[in-house]
Amino acid sequence: MSKKNTSSKIPFEQKQLILNKTFTVLDEHLLKFSELVNAYKGDKSHANELASQFILRNSEALRFLEIEIGQVAELGIRLITSRYVGCIPLISPTNGLPGGFFYVNGRFGEDISELLTVIDGSIDPEYNNNLKFYQNTIIKPPLYFECMKYIDKYIEAKKYKWRKFDNVEKIQSRPTSSTQWDKYALKSYDPANSFKYNNKCNVLTREHPEWQELNYVLDFCIKEVMSSRTPIRSRSAYLAKISSLSNLYDKRSLPIVKEVKVHRSDPAIIKSLKETANQVLQNVSSINCAWRMDFAEFFERYVQYIMKRIAFAKGARFSANPKYSINGSRPTWALKYIEPDIIIDKNDKQYIIDAKYKAHMFNIYNDAEHLKETFRDDLHQVLAYSSFDGNIHKKVMLVYPSDKEVVIREIKITSSLNRYSCSVYLIGIPLKKSVHEETIDELSKLITFNSED
Repeated sequence: MSKKNTSSKIPFEQKQLILNKTFTVLDEHLLKFSELVNAYKGDKSHANELASQFILRNSEALRFLEIEIGQVAELGIRLITSRYVGCIPLISPTNGLPGGFFYVNGRFGEDISELLTVIDGSIDPEYNNNLKFYQNTIIKPPLYFECMKYIDKYIEAKKYKWRKFDNVEKIQSRPTSSTQWDKYALKSYDPANSFKYNNKCNVLTREHPEWQELNYVLDFCIKEVMSSRTPIRSRSAYLAKISSLSNLYDKRSLPIVKEVKVHRSDPAIIKSLKETANQVLQNVSSINCAWRMDFAEFFERYVQYIMKRIAFAKGARFSANPKYSINGSRPTWALKYIEPDIIIDKNDKQYIIDAKYKAHMFNIYNDAEHLKETFRDDLHQVLAYSSFDGNIHKKVMLVYPSDKEVVIREIKITSSLNRYSCSVYLIGIPLKKSVHEETIDELSKLITFNSED
């Protein structure tokens, strides 16, 4: 009697009761009653009840992506997305079975996975194992950018020529303390084999078991990057690297690895490679559950990466997220510290930079009240950061996303009391890998430490 595989199988008719929707971060969206009724075969006259049941059944998933439920309007439900990109499974309000997914991506059409391959450090997706997908065609977390990062680190680690002792069997002319006498006894009847001993020897080699484990992860990463899940642009950028690596290991003898052990004695580059390998392996095991990534944190990290490169090229000191502590008799609800995103200084000149993932540089000629209010908060915040250092020459910068090229606007704030003034630069940077180096070049012209500035 054959066993029936009932795991996550859903009848065809019920599989049609799904709702797959794509939203953008930090925005307001309307989920129409008509979409719910059509997707879940509900009763039009009870659309409000269907919507209430949908919200109830999917409350945990919505909380995970921090999607707020606004007022239920005449035509549908207002959904307010947070700073998180990611994907959550939905449950059908009519039968309680898996019923589609919500996918939230970047607000301005950017490809986060493309840019994550160029920044230092790692921003890993968070997973929720309580929220499982039961569909094959789900929006998966961007695993391939971790795979690309692993390939780059593998190339760097290979140059290090990491060697370890491996215990291998060798045929030698003399016996040793590790001679395998059982094997010798089987063939010693032949006089020609009298002086051939199977000895176990410690040999210093690059092809030791730990390197083979890393080759297994490399093989997986190559397959992931070359798969149809990876955008063509990203795939094309790695073709040359993959071509040179593919013939460096024997695919037939690779061990299956679930976790790579990291040792204290490992060289720094090997330790970094192993940590990235474990991130790849962990992502593989978590691929079928809900995931999210903080897009505002990503934008901050991306701006920090750009500014760090500029600061180091100019011999300036770079500080990311320095903490200014708040002490004294503060109430329990008061902040313990404030934390600017970036400080760059050299000699008597200082740049205070704050990154904001907001739409201001897409709306330069828009006088909407909400843009004014949020900009007021941003400006007050960065000006407060600028007051905590004694540098004579200070420049304040607010960095936002922009469309196709770097946008720079300078505004000057002048006090009517003492005539003191402060320059504030409003900067928009495109979130595209294709213009990444051009962005750095443009900002390098703005951040200068020459005596005449």
